Amino acid sequence: MLRPILIFFAAMLPPAVLAQDIERTPRIETYKRTATMPLTAHVFAPPGTANSPRAAILLFHGGGWNTGSPESVYASARRFAGLGMVAIAIQYRLSDGKSITPLDAIDDARDAFRWVRNVAMNLNVDPNRVAAYGVSTGGQLAVAAALVLPKVPVVGAVRGGPDAIVLYSPALAVTDDGRFNKLLLKRAKTKDISPDQLVRPGAPPTFISHGDEDSLIPYGGSRNFCRKMKEAGNDCELRTYTGLGHLLTRKLDEQETLFDADPVARADAWHAEQKFLSDRGFTEIKVAAAPDRPEMVVRALLAAFNAHDVDAMAKRVADDFVWFDVTGDKLNVETRGRDALRKGMEGYFKKNPTATSGVHMLSTNDNFVSVRERAAWKTKNGESRAQTAIAVYEVVDGLIKRVWYFPTQQ
Repeated sequence: MLRPILIFFAAMLPPAVLAQDIERTPRIETYKRTATMPLTAHVFAPPGTANSPRAAILLFHGGGWNTGSPESVYASARRFAGLGMVAIAIQYRLSDGKSITPLDAIDDARDAFRWVRNVAMNLNVDPNRVAAYGVSTGGQLAVAAALVLPKVPVVGAVRGGPDAIVLYSPALAVTDDGRFNKLLLKRAKTKDISPDQLVRPGAPPTFISHGDEDSLIPYGGSRNFCRKMKEAGNDCELRTYTGLGHLLTRKLDEQETLFDADPVARADAWHAEQKFLSDRGFTEIKVAAAPDRPEMVVRALLAAFNAHDVDAMAKRVADDFVWFDVTGDKLNVETRGRDALRKGMEGYFKKNPTATSGVHMLSTNDNFVSVRERAAWKTKNGESRAQTAIAVYEVVDGLIKRVWYFPTQQ
């Protein structure tokens, strides 16, 4: 299985990433000195020379605000450098439960953006094209740098926030996070630095990839943040991975340390975030849209089901779509055609407004995707109901053509 996955991943990467030998060891510079320690910026320069300043991207690692290091995002930094961006992994102060809090890390993030713009000429960076990349809790820092206003603004200070944001399983709703509140040492209210509470018009365009079974950083934070961004007139893209957990792990029972990232989903997320930056002029290499693999088409349909977005579901099926219900030795046509699916789902969601579907197993064989699903809903009396089923999806030219649904137990 490993070889096909590697071939698929290689095919998704822009040619320059494969042809060029991106530097393995970054140039390390000090961007800030605190009372206790210097803070470093780990710079990965793109290969070759450029006739004009390049875009930059600052990467903020995860680790719960109190662990982690820039080295954990080196691989992603090399990916972005391969696209022609100056990629910089940022060290920030880690909360210690005594004197250093996430507020200090937010200040560090903001100062890192100011440093890049102040030394833009030396780095050959365009100060108007500086993006942020945040992983897990590093996502909260990346967004906070853009949306948290400093208590004492400095007149004439260089801007301390990103021009675009890319997030991977980010912490965007921390108002009710007891651990985060404890790390603040009562120096601020969580709602004042929770990204989902800070959305306003003019926020940077943002891309998010998140598994909807994330038990460490709930997916709902990303969903609500992106909804508020759009309501405020901002550009926000959320790519949902149904049935996957934190950092797109397949191991849902232990998501904190024993990661088992789905290789197809991870490659899809990486390509999508690179295309997001490419479409907005941050990369030297144009990233083309990748054809949706069958697994991603099915995940997108299930994500639309969970969002009760009938239009999004209809876009994922063919005009001559057929849904078969298989009971024993009987094969019944449940739905035929895209319009019939739309009408049927509208009625279904009116009758079952709490319905969701969870993925417990997914496997792909050519253009067939088999999924073990568990649909859950509440009755009018508030009783919880569920049904487990096996569904086989046939995907042709990026659209679902047929589904065979095998209900197995109530």
